[in-house]
Amino acid sequence: MSHRFFLSRLPLLVFAVLLALFLSAPLVALAEPEWKASLGVGQEYSDNTGEEKNGKDDFITSVRPSLAFAREGERLQFQSAYSGDYRFYAKGTEDQEFNHNLNAHALLDAWDSFLFLDMTDTYRLVNEDRTEGDALEEDSTQGLVQQNTFTFSPYITPRFGERGQAKIGYAFSNIWYDDEDKDSKDIHRGFVDGDYELTETASLLTGYSYTQELSEDETLHRHIAYIGGRYAYSEAGSVFLKAGPQYTRYQERDSSATSIYWDAGLDHDFGAVQLNLSSGVSFEDDPDTGQTYERRHGTVRLTKAWERTTANVYTTLEDYEENSGVDDVDRETGEDAESIRRTVLGLNISHELTARLTGTLGLSHDFEDSDENTKRWLASLGLNYALSEKLKLDAWYKFKDSTSDDEDEEYRVNRIGLQLTYLF
Repeated sequence: MSHRFFLSRLPLLVFAVLLALFLSAPLVALAEPEWKASLGVGQEYSDNTGEEKNGKDDFITSVRPSLAFAREGERLQFQSAYSGDYRFYAKGTEDQEFNHNLNAHALLDAWDSFLFLDMTDTYRLVNEDRTEGDALEEDSTQGLVQQNTFTFSPYITPRFGERGQAKIGYAFSNIWYDDEDKDSKDIHRGFVDGDYELTETASLLTGYSYTQELSEDETLHRHIAYIGGRYAYSEAGSVFLKAGPQYTRYQERDSSATSIYWDAGLDHDFGAVQLNLSSGVSFEDDPDTGQTYERRHGTVRLTKAWERTTANVYTTLEDYEENSGVDDVDRETGEDAESIRRTVLGLNISHELTARLTGTLGLSHDFEDSDENTKRWLASLGLNYALSEKLKLDAWYKFKDSTSDDEDEEYRVNRIGLQLTYLF
């Protein structure tokens, strides 16, 4: 085992050891655990497994185990969900794969509802190019890489009178990839968040955080301060806003950037339709370059539920900026800093055809405002049939069409498949 391999997986070992200690601690009163498990076996045909122009077809056999576990007590909460996907390509167009998805979270009340220990670990497939957004079910595994993000955060929650409360703590995060060519990253973050209740429906919010990101090629220091509020304007709706300045210093490049940070959202239930608005700034790791993008995003979503049907329509705008705030120029290369804008329009429908049969429809259009000018159409049709209480059958058709000024991004994919799943 290489030194790098061991260090990259050290957070998982720490998480496992601490979890074992939590679960065995006699002072933590725990409820009975809840388990859910399943095993699926499927067959899929794809006419373009490589997602390329004039690509090759293949038959893909998949085995998909899943396991979910939850345990809660007075002082400890733990939830985890794992799913695996083993793929074998009959014609050998791709190497066999075994991909994993894990979401685990543990929260320990270490001392009298004042000191908490919070741990999360997420292992999932992500786009190698972060500006392409999140990986979708309609995507194959082309252009994806396994990413693990581990976070450990001790914090305290002091109260100030009956109306004021703060959250003060430190968070360590480690990001690594199941690919030796991708750089890992350590992130140290100190934070203070305050919440003061002005009335029963309105609160004042304020906070500050300092972040240090350490990678092989770069060290950056980021300061964010914000002020804002939260307001429940009726029983049907609430709104919140946090905004303030953000300053980032790139140590190796001897450069800096400033911009506005914000995080905002609105939820309103009109009765027949639910409206959700969200917008903000986040900082995303890009596996391809190892850089951190500043992502500005906004989403509008409308959801409507009938007796047997649920539908939602949404649109998302994303703007990815590299080295933003330095007059839009990378001082290291002298070239314009990279900026990519994505727009996504989508629709999802689920309809209960019978007591045992459910149909789903998904449709989205994704286009980039960049040098490559890539546009994608994604569509999916699915049927889920309950053969019995523990056995279900899934069938699907998935379509992906990509057009671009880059010839490597010009392709079309059709996939059709069946899967039989047993629920334990």
